[in-house]
Amino acid sequence: MSSPSEALLQLRGARKTYWMGENAIHALDGVDLDIHAGEFAAIIGSSGSGKSTLMHMLGCLDRLSEGSYTLGGEDMSVADDTQLSRIRNREIGFVFQQFHLLPNLSVQENIALPLAYSGIPRKERLERAKIMAGRVGLDARLDHRPTELSGGQCQRVAIARALIHNPRILFADEPTGALDSKTGLEILALLDQLHAEGLTILLVTHDPKVAHHAHRNITLSDGQILKDETRVPRPQSLPAREDQTHPNGHLQFGDMFRIGLREGLLAHKLRTALTLLGVIIGVASVIAMSSFSLGSKKKQADQIRALGANLVRVVDRRLEGASLYEARASGSLGLSRQDAAALRSRVPDIQRSALQRALELEVELNRRPQAEAQVLAVAGDWLEVNNLRLEQGRSISAEDQQLKNRVAVLGAGLKPKDTESLDLRIGGQPYQVIGWLENRFVDTTELEAADSSNGNYSIYLPLETALNRYTWLPLRSELDEIQLQLRDEDQLAPAGRSIRRILDTLHRGVEDFDLVIPLDLLKSKQESQKLLDLLSLAISAISLLVGGIGIMNIMLASVTERLKEIGIRRAVGARKPDIRRQFLVEAILISMCGGLAGIGLSIGIVSLASIPLAIPVVFSPGVILVAFAAAFGTGLGFGAYPAIRASNQNLVDILSRE
Repeated sequence: MSSPSEALLQLRGARKTYWMGENAIHALDGVDLDIHAGEFAAIIGSSGSGKSTLMHMLGCLDRLSEGSYTLGGEDMSVADDTQLSRIRNREIGFVFQQFHLLPNLSVQENIALPLAYSGIPRKERLERAKIMAGRVGLDARLDHRPTELSGGQCQRVAIARALIHNPRILFADEPTGALDSKTGLEILALLDQLHAEGLTILLVTHDPKVAHHAHRNITLSDGQILKDETRVPRPQSLPAREDQTHPNGHLQFGDMFRIGLREGLLAHKLRTALTLLGVIIGVASVIAMSSFSLGSKKKQADQIRALGANLVRVVDRRLEGASLYEARASGSLGLSRQDAAALRSRVPDIQRSALQRALELEVELNRRPQAEAQVLAVAGDWLEVNNLRLEQGRSISAEDQQLKNRVAVLGAGLKPKDTESLDLRIGGQPYQVIGWLENRFVDTTELEAADSSNGNYSIYLPLETALNRYTWLPLRSELDEIQLQLRDEDQLAPAGRSIRRILDTLHRGVEDFDLVIPLDLLKSKQESQKLLDLLSLAISAISLLVGGIGIMNIMLASVTERLKEIGIRRAVGARKPDIRRQFLVEAILISMCGGLAGIGLSIGIVSLASIPLAIPVVFSPGVILVAFAAAFGTGLGFGAYPAIRASNQNLVDILSRE
């Protein structure tokens, strides 16, 4: 047992001044007041008398303009927000006229709300809330929402919430003002019972009948105490107060996450979905643009590798007229077999070589013209250099070249259904088909200078046969192309320089050939694509920026819409950092969900679009990570200001709103 010899609440010279322009309004004007433990006191007064302001000051919802206030021996006038929040959470319980329950929480969760801001685990606080609900006669309504309860039941929930931490004092602001007379009497009877159990109660009312239940009536008028009447002496001894607080003392991350998801996002599904849309589009565009670019680059690289990544091509320029005569007069014989032999002997990095000349001849197969057939006279390692494979038959042999045999190897696209009896005529001369190539397709349309066929509609003849059986234009180069395959891709640059130097010497400095290195073409192509990549990333960044602005707008609107919720949470013990983190978590959840959805959307878009675009599906883990991090940063950056604004709301103003 304890003896309440000192005042539990003590005001000295308390003043609260509001300014309207240059006019000062004194809501409290020099109030001195002591409230002792175990008292049941009522503050009475008409509207504007200052009774609610007095309760706000005593309940640590607001600060005095002048004077001092001590609660349990602690000076509240110098306490910071964290200390005041702790006092509201553990030492004080509030019962409001408008109940101030959170509509998205059940009865049990509303009662347990203050315990969340003491760091008490969810399971434990729900169990304690269940016990408290039974104490106020609501054990059968635990899962009901406030909208499913009567006014009296809502007020019982508010009382249970106020009592959940076994506070030192209960503040009741017009607790029967929104109730019918019968329900009001039930609530007053409950307050009488709580006082009989030793709870200190401070009741604010304008109704003398309600005030009559209190043992002490304090009448206010114009911010001053007009009368202070004690009708029943306060008790001389009180039961010991049990401290039920949790040692952690702060809102846990899991609860913060649950609040943000359930009460922030899922409570407003359409608004959340529209906000998510901006982030989804931004993240999806970043990843999709990057994937399309990477897919295009991979396609080009695959094309080059299909042609031979370590391939160097020497291509005749096919000079005509005066340019041709001038070249021959300068001592260049054009591209020839001698050039190929010189290169093979003088460039050690060359592994294989092939010679090629295109023939413009009419082709008939089984007496049907083959307009799309391309006749190529070849020599050397032409199959290996061009990555061609035989499906059946044999290749052109050295004997075929030496004897100038009229034999041919055909591409798969020219293969008829019946291959038993074939009649192949090239330029009117019969040829024996000795082999068929495997079907092969390499799309070279995006590699401007590649100039390579896929081989499916090509007919390959021995080069010696073509050079000896057909006539040529005067001074024409012997070869159209020399193909040189190197041992290693890394040798392309030095080998290319050596090849050019040798050919410049053989051709007497005449520029009648081109040196084509496919990997150089690929690099040039991809360099030119960088500008498009940067533009795509800029557009994607703008999309993310717009999504971030959308998050800020929605969060600011959410703060305005949820002022009452903010006030309730602050009244039961939430600190400013708790409110900031709650709204920040909501913004981050939006951005993270949008980021994940954007990743999923981009995967779907790229997978579907890659089919008609004929590009491989390529995703960069780094780009995905950066896009998600950007979405996270967007939520963090654009959610910070609304979160700060939410935490800085005036507590009295928002609790006073209807």
